[in-house]
Amino acid sequence: MKLPEILVTVVAFVVGYWLISVFLPLLGKRRGGAGPDVGPQREPAVPSEPAWYEVLEVEQHASAEEIAAAYKRRISQYHPDKVQHLGPELVRLAEQHAKQINAAYETAMRQR
Repeated sequence: MKLPEILVTVVAFVVGYWLISVFLPLLGKRRGGAGPDVGPQREPAVPSEPAWYEVLEVEQHASAEEIAAAYKRRISQYHPDKVQHLGPELVRLAEQHAKQINAAYETAMRQR
């Protein structure tokens, strides 16, 4: 191989590599996938569960009576039966809040 042939081959490899590195990520984004330069996949950040007293909106050292009253007040706000007419998305959200409130109440009563 002569020098011009070697130079053409090297330039072709460099240009080809550049084209692939530029257009392959764009093609992946257009198809909805991740391009190769995205890097390692990370787990989405999961927010930590709030403490039971934050869910029930009481002080941490509240009495059992205060906890029960707060539970009744909070569960009445998010009870799924009260939001049936608002649509399926809000019903699911209310069910999630009700589960969280029930879990907080059970935790509070177990600690008392």
